[in-house]
Amino acid sequence: MTGVVTSMLVLAPPATAAPGNSVSSASTAGICNGVVNQLAHRGTVQENLLKAAARKNAAIITQLQAERAQLQSSGEALKVQIAAANTAIATLEAQGAQLEADLATATAQLASLQAQQEATAQAIADAQTALFDLESQRDSVQGQLTPLQAQLADAQSAAAQLNGEAQTAASKVAAKQAEISVADGQLTALKASATQASEALDAKKTQISKATAELATLTQAAQDADAAVAAATRAVADAEGELTVLENSGTAAQDALDAQNAKVAKANTTLATLTSAATTAADAVTAKNAEITQAQGQLAALQSAATSAADALTAKNTEITQAQNDLAGLQTTAAAAVAAVADNTAGINAANADIASLQAQIGADTMAIAAKQTLLAQAQGELTSLQASAKLLSDQIVVLNGKINDGSGGNKTGLIKQRDGLQAQLDPINTQITQKSGEISALQDDLAGLQSAVNTLSGELVAKQGASSALQQQAAPLQAALDTANGNVATKQADIAALQGQLPGLSDAVSTANAAVTDKARELSTLQGQLPALQDAASSAQAAVVAQQQVVSNLEAALPALADGVAQAQDAIDAQKVVLQGLQSTLAAAREAATAAQAAVDAKNTELAALNAELPGLQATLDATNAAVGVKQAELTVLNGELDQLTATLAGLNAQISAKEADILALQGRVAPLLEQLNQLNGEITAADAALSALQAQLTSLDQQLTAAQSVLRDLEAQKKANKDAVKAQKDLVKGLQDQLGSVQQQIGAIDGQIALGGCAA
Repeated sequence: MTGVVTSMLVLAPPATAAPGNSVSSASTAGICNGVVNQLAHRGTVQENLLKAAARKNAAIITQLQAERAQLQSSGEALKVQIAAANTAIATLEAQGAQLEADLATATAQLASLQAQQEATAQAIADAQTALFDLESQRDSVQGQLTPLQAQLADAQSAAAQLNGEAQTAASKVAAKQAEISVADGQLTALKASATQASEALDAKKTQISKATAELATLTQAAQDADAAVAAATRAVADAEGELTVLENSGTAAQDALDAQNAKVAKANTTLATLTSAATTAADAVTAKNAEITQAQGQLAALQSAATSAADALTAKNTEITQAQNDLAGLQTTAAAAVAAVADNTAGINAANADIASLQAQIGADTMAIAAKQTLLAQAQGELTSLQASAKLLSDQIVVLNGKINDGSGGNKTGLIKQRDGLQAQLDPINTQITQKSGEISALQDDLAGLQSAVNTLSGELVAKQGASSALQQQAAPLQAALDTANGNVATKQADIAALQGQLPGLSDAVSTANAAVTDKARELSTLQGQLPALQDAASSAQAAVVAQQQVVSNLEAALPALADGVAQAQDAIDAQKVVLQGLQSTLAAAREAATAAQAAVDAKNTELAALNAELPGLQATLDATNAAVGVKQAELTVLNGELDQLTATLAGLNAQISAKEADILALQGRVAPLLEQLNQLNGEITAADAALSALQAQLTSLDQQLTAAQSVLRDLEAQKKANKDAVKAQKDLVKGLQDQLGSVQQQIGAIDGQIALGGCAA
């Protein structure tokens, strides 16, 4: 504010005669009285009287003119100050109008922000209500799900126990079936042994019959040989005695030759029969060896299959063990994920509580700042008014001191009294200014402290909101990790159940393969047991062939002699001696044949005795085998009864398992939609949390904008008040200056009137 320097104008007293010069004084006083009286009575003064008064009061007029000039100078200065004050008022009023417009804009913005704040707060309340509803629904679903999951776990445990019992029963059934299979195999083997013993006995009886028939044949051959010897003897005798019957002897020789040929043919027939039997026996040995080789190959394949089945069962058990180990790890991971989700939720709740507390503190401090700013603006306005008043009084005191010091003010005592009065007004104002400045400084310190506290709390709020946002951002991945871990656990449990479901089939495959190996080994043992008898039969048959070949050879060896006998008989006519020698040769050959035939008969008798000696052993073997078959059949009957009991137990357990699995499926059917609903609610809760966080961030931003807008509004209101006070102070100043200008103009008018009266006071 521009200070206005005012001067106290002192009116010149009316012109009077000096007491020391009575003549001059009386003359002047007389003239002035005349002027005044004439003016009072006529309203005008004669020019000559005025001129005379002017001449007499020239010094007074000069002084008056000097005072008038000083007053005019003061009046011009006052006009300049009034114009400057009016300009300042216009500027302040323009600023006031601009402040009004800014204030209206700020008020509108504040109202808009408040409306947005209210809408956002309502949206937050709605979001919190919706979140509470979702959490209530989630808790309700969780409350329904927890007992169902417990029931499901109990049912699964019971099903697992029943499965274990069923597996135990199945193992017992499989073991019993294996025993039955072994006993059945043993029974089959015993029956085969009995059949084999019976067949061996029948074969032995057949061999005895055959050997008996062959013995008869050989005996007949021996008899024929003896007859041949006798015939040859008779032929020799006849040849010696009766040369004359050479022709008949030749015929007899021819008959002997024919008989020998018949014997040879018969022996060849027997040889062919024995050779066929030997070939059949050798073929039987070869076939049996082929069967043994095939059985050995099949046994190797079955043993390989059994090994593979056992390896598959072991591998499956290994897979189940590994899957169970993996399941334990996955369950640990799922538990850790549950703990992480719980910790994250607790962190979010704690952060939200801290955020609410910080926002409440910021709101309280913001209100305190607003109150302090209002008090500060009020104090600053009062200080401005006090400073303006003090400035005005100080300027007036300076002017009075100047007049007092240079003596230009006339009545010094009056000036001092006037100055002391102004000083008395100034001192309490200065005291008020000091107090008000201290009050403003205290308010500014308080305001700075509050603003610092708000800034600190705002920083803490931003950090806490960042931490809350980070925790909320972690919530979805943690929940996803929990869902993944639970899914992995469920998948691994399903894998274990599938693997365990494969175990019975693999166990059955192992049992079946082992049973097949046992049967094939028993079959191979049976075949190998049959081989020696077949080999012995083949050897015997081959020996018979060799013996018969010897018989044929012997008979064939006799043919040339007989042929020679025929020739000798035919030549007997020419040479009786030759015929006789031939007959003797024939006799010798016949004797050799007889000897050979008798040897064959003896060999066959020996063979027949050996075969008859084997019959009791074979019969005993057959009887023992039949007895073992009976015992084994009784044992098999007992085992089948036990198997029926075990099968009934297993059927009961399977029925319980089916019922329990139906319960599990029903529980899973109830649990699955609840889990899906729970996951959906968790997703909605996450989305609602995110929306609530966004709304809270928006509300925080609006709070900051609202605080800033309120600060702007308070600043504008404070500026408006200061502007209003400044306008009022300027107007008061103009009024004071105008009053001073009016007083100066009145004094100038009075001086002009006195000068017009020639220096005489009217």
